[in-house]
Amino acid sequence: MGASSRPVRSPSGPTPATRADALAQVHRIAEAVDHAWHTAHSSDRPEIPLSVVAALALRTPADADERAWVAAQLTDADDAGLLGFLRATWQLYAHTRPDLTPRIAPLAMPWFTTPPPDRQLLRAVRRIVQAALRAGLHELLAVARDDVDLFGPLLEVLRTPGARTAHSQFYSPPDLADLLAACLGTPQPGESVLEPAAGTGGLLRAAAQTIRERGGDPAQVRWVAVDTDKLALAALAINVIIWRLGPHVLIAHGDALADDWQARAVGERAEAITLARDVQRAASALDLFRRLDRTDGDRP
Repeated sequence: MGASSRPVRSPSGPTPATRADALAQVHRIAEAVDHAWHTAHSSDRPEIPLSVVAALALRTPADADERAWVAAQLTDADDAGLLGFLRATWQLYAHTRPDLTPRIAPLAMPWFTTPPPDRQLLRAVRRIVQAALRAGLHELLAVARDDVDLFGPLLEVLRTPGARTAHSQFYSPPDLADLLAACLGTPQPGESVLEPAAGTGGLLRAAAQTIRERGGDPAQVRWVAVDTDKLALAALAINVIIWRLGPHVLIAHGDALADDWQARAVGERAEAITLARDVQRAASALDLFRRLDRTDGDRP
C-alpha cells in the first residue's frame, strides 16, 4: 500500500504519551467497541466484535501515513470490502501461524459461513471498525504494543455478568502482572514459562516485557498457556503476535488440574501444521498444472 501519495480522510484517534495513558486508552477502546456492537446488533456474540478488533490489531501498519490510509480505506469500505478484509486477515494468520490456527477458530469461522454474513451483521462490523479506529486502536499499538493487553478488558465488557461468572473471567491488572513477573525472575533462553490459568495472557505479557527490559528476547523462551475459556485463548493467540512471543508457543484448551491438556494440544498443533503443509502442496501443484496448461496451449 502506498500511503503518502493518496488523499486521506483519517478517522485516527489519540496517541498515548505515557503508559497510564495507554492503559486508559485500552478501556476507552473496549467501551467504544462494546457500545458500537450493542447499538448496531442485538445478538450476544462477543466473538464478532472481538474478531473485528483482532483483525484491526493484526493489520496495524508501522508507518503513521500508512496507518492513516488503511484507516480511511477501512472506514469507507463497502460490505464486500469489509468481509474481504476479515477473510484475508484470518487466511494470512492461518498461513503464517498454522501451529496456533486451532485456537483462532472462534474468531475466524464467522466470516467463512454459508450463507455469508448478512448485511445487518456487516453494518455492525462497520460500526465497530469506526469506533475502534476513532478511539485510537492503531495509535495505541504503534507506541505501546508491549505494554497493554487490548483483549482482556474488551472481552470483559463484551460479556454479560453471567457469562463472565460462567467462565471465571478475571482480568489481571497490568501493574500486578508486572510485579508478579518481576518477582518470579527472568526466564532464560530455552526455558519454559507455564501459565495454567492464562486467560488473554496478561501474565505472559508481563513476563515477556521483563525479559526485554533485562536484555533478553521473548522469542527464545518456550511459552505454554492453558485455560478453559476458548474465546480468551483465541485472543491470546492474537496477543502472541502483538507481543512478539516468537515461534515456541503452545496454547491449550483444558483444565490444567483435571485432564491431559498438554498431549491434546500438542496433537492439535501437529495436525494443524500437517494440514497446512498439505494445503500448500496442493496449491503449489494446482498452480503448476495451470502453468503447464498455458504452456501446452501455446504449442502448435
